[in-house]
Parts: sequence; C-alpha cells; structure tokens
Amino acid sequence: MRTSSLLLLVAVAGIVLVYPVATSAQQPWTPIEGIESAYYQELSAWAVSEHVKQAHDDLRYSKVTSGEEQKLPNGEKDRLFIVAVDGNGKDGKYQAVVVVDKTSRRLESFAPAN
Repeated sequence: MRTSSLLLLVAVAGIVLVYPVATSAQQPWTPIEGIESAYYQELSAWAVSEHVKQAHDDLRYSKVTSGEEQKLPNGEKDRLFIVAVDGNGKDGKYQAVVVVDKTSRRLESFAPAN
C-alpha cells in the first residue's frame, strides 16, 4: 500500500511540474493587436535594454514593428519584432521573446530577425 501511494504521489508531482511547460508549447502564437501602444513600446525598449546589459553592446531602441503573443497559464510570452540602432548608427531588425507574468518579466531570447 505504501509503495502504490508513493508512486501515485510521484506521478501527480510529475504531472504538476510538466503540464505548464507542455501546454505552453502547444498554445498558438497570435498577432498582437495594438503593438503601437505604450505598453508594447515600453516592453520592447526594456527588451533591448536587458539585451544590452547581457551582451554589452551599443544597441539603442528605435521602435517595435509587430509582435505575436502566446498565452501561458500565469501570463504570456511575447515575440516582438524590434528596430534598434547599433553603435555605428545603422538600423537593424531584431526578434525578442519576453515572458511576462503578474509580477515579473524575463528576456528569453534576443537575436537578429530574418
């Protein structure tokens, strides 16, 4: 009896830990309506700022041109397409992925966009 209870507990714990990750991968990306809003402008500028802190380069935020969002159990994941200016004054297109929940945000990735 104790072994079966322990196995049940381990199975339930595994489901609780894996379910949010598995479901987030299955959620579709949908276009962000109102990408020009102050919220998305600020979030995009924050993504560039976080990238600069990590990469120590001279990018400066210019604008966000489009984006997609993916709903998560406790927030959302935003894929933002950003124009930033490098240290030589040249515009470049970048893709940032930011995970946002009620209390925090995290830059998941930042890379040149195709």
